[in-house]
Amino acid sequence: GGGARVSEAILPLIDPAAGRIVNVSSGAASMWLRSQSAATKELFTSRSATWEQLAAAVEELAPAASMGGYGLSKAALTAYTLQQAAAHPNLTITSLSPGYIKTAMTAGSGARLTPEQGTVSMMRCLFGEVTSGYYYGSDALRSPMTVTRDPGTPEYGGEENPDAATYNR
Repeated sequence: GGGARVSEAILPLIDPAAGRIVNVSSGAASMWLRSQSAATKELFTSRSATWEQLAAAVEELAPAASMGGYGLSKAALTAYTLQQAAAHPNLTITSLSPGYIKTAMTAGSGARLTPEQGTVSMMRCLFGEVTSGYYYGSDALRSPMTVTRDPGTPEYGGEENPDAATYNR
């Protein structure tokens, strides 16, 4: 995908001791993944999955993917973040959801966050204390990938099978 191509192209330019890569994903990633099979959830949350395995899964799942494949593509980007973090342990590599932002494109669709509010997780991932390989929600807290996490609910603790009731209002 595009995120992988851009990352691979700029890797030689990143400070190997203190560099960061921040992949802008979406809450649509976990919205899509939460309804997938156990095997698909495992693949999209595994640090040991290969790019080839991920690309093959995307090709297979794309024809039936909801939202024109948007959630699938963002889940794949977040899965790629795990691969990047494993391959480049000296870098800090994260993915995030900026939230559902009020823009001309989202007018009338229920978006509530201002563009400024949409930078909260970006600012933390770029400049704050974060853990490489993690996915951060729009409130800049770690979020699970296999269930959605609403802002204002507890930060994801890393449990293997997160309970949606814990992370949804």
